[in-house]
Amino acid sequence: MKNPFKKSSAIDTLTNVGIGGAANVAIDYAVAQVDALATADPMYVNIGKIAVGALGGSMVKNKYARAAMDGVAVVGVSNLISSLLNDTESGSENKEATNGLAKGTIGRMIPGNRRYIRNRVNGTSGIGKAASTFMGK
Repeated sequence: MKNPFKKSSAIDTLTNVGIGGAANVAIDYAVAQVDALATADPMYVNIGKIAVGALGGSMVKNKYARAAMDGVAVVGVSNLISSLLNDTESGSENKEATNGLAKGTIGRMIPGNRRYIRNRVNGTSGIGKAASTFMGK
């Protein structure tokens, strides 16, 4: 069997990751130095990183410049998704993580009550034999 791990591929990957990370650090430093961008909502900064990285990466021919742009775009996407999932960087008043339906909402899963959920979904509990047959069709 041929070895899938080639030394040159590993070195290229490490180089691209290093260049992409360094480019993101440079962009973050530049954003912190500009007063208008330093006070901006981080969501817009991340959207800008995605746009600059995606457009810049598609326009350059140099593989190192492309790695830098790809790194900036990847970190922008990662930060944006993280902020949307955790809701920590957005300006909303609700700082609770988005992890399912709110307590008291119809359809919310009740932890620890799997038998009830399984039987309710199958339609065999609590609604009678005739109703479960009708609902199953």
